Amino acid sequence: MNTVARVALDSPLPNLDRLFDYSIPPELQGVIAAGQRIRVSFGRSKKLLDAFVIETLEKSEFEGKLAPVAEVVSAVSVLPTNIYKLSRAVADRQSSTLADVLGGAVLTRSVAVEKKFAETAVLAQPSTRTKAQEAKLQAVLAQPFEVTSQFEGGSIADWQEKLLSAALAKLNVGESVIIVVPDFRDLQQLRQRISKSKLAEHYVDYAADQTGSKRYASFLKCLSAGAHLVVGSRSAVYAPLQNLGLIAMFDDGDLNLQEQQSPYIHARDIALLRQTVDNCDLLFVSHARSCEVQRLVEMKYLSEVEQIFAAPAVAFDDSLSRVPTLAWQIIREASAQGAVLVQVSSKGTARAAYCQECSTRALCNQCHGPIWIDSSSMPRCRWCNAQNLAYRCPECKDEKIRQGFGGSTRTVAEFGKAFAGVQIIESTGDKPLLEIEAGKKIVIATPGAEPSVSGGYEAVVILDANQALAKDSLRASEDAVRYWSNAIAKLKRGKRAVIAGVPQRIGQRFALWQQIELAQDELENRRELEFPPHVRLGSVEGPIEVITQLTEEFSIPGLQVLGPIQVRGSQGEQNIRFVLKYPYSIGAQVSEAIKAAQLKISAGLTKTSATGRVSRAVRVRMDDPEVI
Repeated sequence: MNTVARVALDSPLPNLDRLFDYSIPPELQGVIAAGQRIRVSFGRSKKLLDAFVIETLEKSEFEGKLAPVAEVVSAVSVLPTNIYKLSRAVADRQSSTLADVLGGAVLTRSVAVEKKFAETAVLAQPSTRTKAQEAKLQAVLAQPFEVTSQFEGGSIADWQEKLLSAALAKLNVGESVIIVVPDFRDLQQLRQRISKSKLAEHYVDYAADQTGSKRYASFLKCLSAGAHLVVGSRSAVYAPLQNLGLIAMFDDGDLNLQEQQSPYIHARDIALLRQTVDNCDLLFVSHARSCEVQRLVEMKYLSEVEQIFAAPAVAFDDSLSRVPTLAWQIIREASAQGAVLVQVSSKGTARAAYCQECSTRALCNQCHGPIWIDSSSMPRCRWCNAQNLAYRCPECKDEKIRQGFGGSTRTVAEFGKAFAGVQIIESTGDKPLLEIEAGKKIVIATPGAEPSVSGGYEAVVILDANQALAKDSLRASEDAVRYWSNAIAKLKRGKRAVIAGVPQRIGQRFALWQQIELAQDELENRRELEFPPHVRLGSVEGPIEVITQLTEEFSIPGLQVLGPIQVRGSQGEQNIRFVLKYPYSIGAQVSEAIKAAQLKISAGLTKTSATGRVSRAVRVRMDDPEVI
């Protein structure tokens, strides 16, 4: 009989991020099982700590006296072996702690929901799928049109059809499926499709917008026997399924899939790790190819699913005019037939002024404050309100200024004047519309906030392409292409789209819908510059004295430490940041070295606030998308 429980403490402290042995008292022998929540004592503290049982043993390797398990919190095994292995792999990859990962992998307990589940549920058995069974790891580009669906009488977006068709094939053979999408708009669309199909009986809603008790009920349902279809955002990758046959992800380039707190990992990387744990199939579906997936395709880690389809009719204009003649013409013609989508780069109203010749921002002649153009077309200083009729650009000496390009609010006002009698609708990230009724209207939307319309839009117009490409981000070009592609995917088949202000090289490739070639070009540029995903780029941030000591503790061949850079911490404190550049091959070594250095340098610097939230002196991001 097993008399020892090996447990993982639910503590964020890095020095407790290992397994500890506890004796199982006689009254709990035969009761304690792997995956259960328990409470144990630790050290001299009288307060019991939460913990998870990882395994039970007949004998411990520790020769001293073991402290006994204090109590069993729940008889339900909420941390199956496969999820523990996945969580441990994530923590090791990201130089994080197991407790940080389990905070997202194992949901907060609801006693009433758990009690009801324990009374009726039949638990699933661990998967019998072996490594000998070859898994399919694939990437596919979805058609930017609606297609005839096998799930309903009408048509649905091709990306939805691909995900649901792949899911149905696995469910029919008794295997479970996880579908991951970036945000609530995609979730809502899938909910509607699934509710009207034969997939509804397998559906498990894993969305983060549910109440805590409903989310926990979904979590527990994944532990029950049967073939389940789990649909959710990034946390759905941790769903504790025991017969996982497929992880399918839509639009993996979306940064909504990136964790914003420790362990700071992208859902795509979790999916790749889980595939190795469960030996399941993996499918990435998108309209535009991310550099990360393109790299895996070129490495032949993922196989390309080739699909031949007609490209959408896209015209591009590389002039400096914000709304070129072609765009005005298409909007005018299409809005007489139905709904037209106009995507702009940002929300709000831009009033800043710029030099018409060289685009240098115009500053006041007297106080050097920003100049804006008021309602009477007078150039005024935003700080001192002085008139600037004698403005001369300090760079090119030109005397003419122009107003900066506006966002969605200003575009709505301008289009309202230009298209009198046509309904103008605005949709932005903070006030998004999920769906609109078909009819004669113009929708002005920011990237990612484009509403759907039954049957598709009569025309799609992309404005401010040059601004999107010029954003101060390593991913500016990739994100711009992805946003444009997702918008054009809402176009009615056979209708036209226009993109304004795009350079000729990108415009030609985009007009021909050469998504793979665009990804290849971007990835090649990253290789030349030695930027991600060709290499990994991380950061360590914290107080000056701590970070300086930390970076001196590890010296690994192939690791470049760049910096320091002065930054502001979350509480306004002055911190410094070092940037880490390293190849994938030494990732595990770098992660281990950082964790060891943290234990040595930052011991005792962990703080717990009144809310119970723990903050560490050092923030480690092994993959930092914001560092460039």
